[in-house]
Amino acid sequence: MSNLFPVRSALIALSGGIDSAVLLALAAEERLDAHAATIVSEFTPKAEVARANALAKRFGIPWHPVHISMLSCADIRQNPPERCYLCKKMIMGEMQTLANHLGLEAVFDGTHADDIASNDRPGIRALTEAGIISPFAGAGISKAGILAEAQRLGLDALPPSACLATRIPHGTALSVSLLEIVDAAEEMLRAGGVCGILRVRFDGVRAVIETESGERETAKIYENKLKQLGIEEVSYRDYISGGV
Repeated sequence: MSNLFPVRSALIALSGGIDSAVLLALAAEERLDAHAATIVSEFTPKAEVARANALAKRFGIPWHPVHISMLSCADIRQNPPERCYLCKKMIMGEMQTLANHLGLEAVFDGTHADDIASNDRPGIRALTEAGIISPFAGAGISKAGILAEAQRLGLDALPPSACLATRIPHGTALSVSLLEIVDAAEEMLRAGGVCGILRVRFDGVRAVIETESGERETAKIYENKLKQLGIEEVSYRDYISGGV
């Protein structure tokens, strides 16, 4: 992946997922003047923050947790269809501010060619408006290419995740309590052995547990414990990308 980086100093937006993890590892390999930053908010799964910190330590990149409240924005709290755009705009504004403070030339993120080709990525417009550089997308590198690099670099390709707000249907007002229930439910199911992609879609009363088809029976074992978290009704279905 030669000529991947258009500048030699950057802040890497590190979510803890495989795309930004590979970007971080390649920046370290290329000896960029790089720092990494991870948003810590009501929308961030706790496990992802810990994973991002560990990745930065592994590759010797200075790491900065950026604490913000997404729920401080009234428009975001209302959870409109353009929520992802609003969130990404807030997040990347914080990233740009930190990059400027550190004297870095740019902010990098892990968006890839498949993301650009997708029609359901409203946050990409916010990236463009903020001047964020997406090295993988710029080089035409797809998810398959990133996974190949992950294997070469010895990085485990964990199942894709997303911010906790994506679990709540648009139009259902977001709150700390709703998000904490989702995070606790997913952590419980992971600890209980549910592998692969996992989403707990929750509207405040009913939860739909989305898993890969072979994991459903394992998830069902924990139905009573899920109800103890404050979920009244539980149902199951195969994972649906972008589902609510």
